Amino acid sequence: MSAPSIDGDATLLNSIFRKPGRRWAILAVVVVVVVVQMLMFLHATTPGIRLNPRPASIHNYHPAVHHDAWSGFASVLFNKAPPPSALSGQQSNLRRCSDIPIPDSYWTVQDASAPAFVTIPSNRRIGVDDTVCVRVVVPAKPTGVFLAYAPFPNTPWDSVLVDLVGEHSKVSVPVHLQPVKDVRNTYRDSTHIYEADVRLRDVDVYRATGYIEFRGGEWNCEGGLAPVDYNPELLYISEMLTVEVSDPQNSSPYSLDRYMDLPLCTELDSDGRWVMAAKLPFEPHNIPLPDNHGMVWLPYMCRLRRMAYTDYTQCLATRYPMMHWFGDSNLRRALKKLTTLGRWCQTGEEQLTRPCICEDYKEEFTRFNSTYREMLIDMDPESGGHMLTDESADFTTTPAGMARIYFHKWEGLSPKNKPAWHKSFSKGMTSRYGTPQVAVVSLVNWDAAFATRGVFAMELRRLLDYIERDYAPETEIVLRLGQYHCCRSDHDPPDTRGFSRLRVEYFNQYFVNAFAERFGASRSLHVWDVATITERRQWSHRNESTDCNANHARAEIVETENQVLMNAMCN
Repeated sequence: MSAPSIDGDATLLNSIFRKPGRRWAILAVVVVVVVVQMLMFLHATTPGIRLNPRPASIHNYHPAVHHDAWSGFASVLFNKAPPPSALSGQQSNLRRCSDIPIPDSYWTVQDASAPAFVTIPSNRRIGVDDTVCVRVVVPAKPTGVFLAYAPFPNTPWDSVLVDLVGEHSKVSVPVHLQPVKDVRNTYRDSTHIYEADVRLRDVDVYRATGYIEFRGGEWNCEGGLAPVDYNPELLYISEMLTVEVSDPQNSSPYSLDRYMDLPLCTELDSDGRWVMAAKLPFEPHNIPLPDNHGMVWLPYMCRLRRMAYTDYTQCLATRYPMMHWFGDSNLRRALKKLTTLGRWCQTGEEQLTRPCICEDYKEEFTRFNSTYREMLIDMDPESGGHMLTDESADFTTTPAGMARIYFHKWEGLSPKNKPAWHKSFSKGMTSRYGTPQVAVVSLVNWDAAFATRGVFAMELRRLLDYIERDYAPETEIVLRLGQYHCCRSDHDPPDTRGFSRLRVEYFNQYFVNAFAERFGASRSLHVWDVATITERRQWSHRNESTDCNANHARAEIVETENQVLMNAMCN
């Protein structure tokens, strides 16, 4: 089922208070929460000790940090600690979550009907680039969960989705919650407390929104367990719980007034936000096209330009005449844009069709055969790309003035590949299809849905061995993350997919960690972070994917993802 509106806190409270025997107990809990939040707010506004943050994310992962990727990736994924602010003198008055004690009363809520709640105990009037501490308290509650469901080691029992959303800009900032380091967070039937330090860079007044997706490890369909129904549980979020970000000196480098002064983007994983194109203080034709809601993706630290596909193809012919692409149907959709020079799903009428919104597998497409496992696509700036059909041609070299893409279609490294993905690799890739300047590797979408973590780890090691054997150190490797997943469980027979939001995130992290540990010191690695692009969309826009079991990004988002790739390769 689709998730309820995350603005519907009143609906949750009304349903609870309609049970007379619980009214006074719940009222007492709510009063305690509000009083504690007010006291913590007053206490947090006084000068305190500031600890040096330790940034860690998939963007700055160091190969020596985690030797056991499955035990370490949780801390890497959730500890997205920002560096100290150079913009605001208020930062010294703020304290991070690690500085702020947790009231003992949070751990001892015994009423099973008490709602989970969000609190922001730090200073809630901050400057641009400052952080706030967000906590979520999930009281113990009998779930009736079959004990086979359990999280991965060092990951949360509960899947809690929380965003901070700007009231005016509608900028949506995900809160990457992590379990507080307390032994009680390791018990299935205990109260669980999660927290995150969230950096805010756009001037606005922010409100928290969110809900609990799953309890008791139900988010992790490991080892063939069936997906649990998606029945979100709303969080109690006080109306007073706002965060105000101000820029009194008008000095923010993230101001839209200064966006066109930023350097062009040269990385594939730049963080950003979605902004209404109609409210931009500059001409939108200079930036990538908007999505289906008139929103445009703008990175914070660099500028995306709208690159014509003809220019990109010319860039490929000059700088990257040979590329190898390994991926699933999400890469196929990206290739449809590339080979048609952007004309696939270009018009407003086309964008309303099912192939552009979700499933394009049966769509008639003349540039290449979507059913082929392996193909060569020759690209030129004038006519775009076409599948090579001349079997007598030399597959290892690119025709003059053109670019060539070898596309290997797979279902990740999962058992769903027929034949097994490694059958082709065992024959040698570069000996048959040439040595590429760039190899794009896309994983996780099928792996999180159909493979166990053990199978994925084993198969990924095998893939790394093949890459180390076949590909020259000069070949740059682009890791395309799995698509962001949200707001539903899959019950579509016969191939029920076992993915969830957290499961996809953890598989993504393991994917990146494994490549970094093997090649981080010897090869050029780049993370094509398509997951963040979707995660940063407003919740209602993300929720549109609930009727797409394949979890494909719609064509307008594919266009944005491609522009990120094109800018990074050719700027």
